[in-house]
Amino acid sequence: MPKLVCTHVEVYVFRRRERRVQFLALKRSADRRVLPGVWQPVTGKLDAGETAVQCAVREVREETGFAPRRWWALKTPTLYFDASADAILALPLFAAEVDPGRRVTMSEEHEDHRFLPAREAGRRFLWESQRRGLEAVRHEVLGGGALARELEITHLIEGSRGSRPLRRSRAPRLV
Repeated sequence: MPKLVCTHVEVYVFRRRERRVQFLALKRSADRRVLPGVWQPVTGKLDAGETAVQCAVREVREETGFAPRRWWALKTPTLYFDASADAILALPLFAAEVDPGRRVTMSEEHEDHRFLPAREAGRRFLWESQRRGLEAVRHEVLGGGALARELEITHLIEGSRGSRPLRRSRAPRLV
């Protein structure tokens, strides 16, 4: 029977400019062994002993140089079946808002980047699940209200306004 495994995270980085929201799309370097030249959101693999939130913060910093001003943990992960591992992989999804004037500092993993409207970013992404991730940010975060407030985790991220040090919780919070 396949097992459920969390190995990676995706982070939908966005900025607000003059009432418009733009999402960051990163183009993987042509010399990458896996998926060269593919456009994607910030994506990364969890290190040993790292929580998904810690991984998201690290990957955004490493791949973009950003320290986002606000963070959200989206309510629905991306699930997909990895036949080679006989596992169902669960990717927690995050949204991170960055200052509109900040510039991207790319890592060697990527060769290009663009801030784009959601529809245009979605056209560049390879996976339908990433287009659904953009849609989740629009509905769960950008719509505001009680859901966006509940999903915001900025206070857990060290270095963010109103932050407390990030710690591994003893038990999951039940909703």
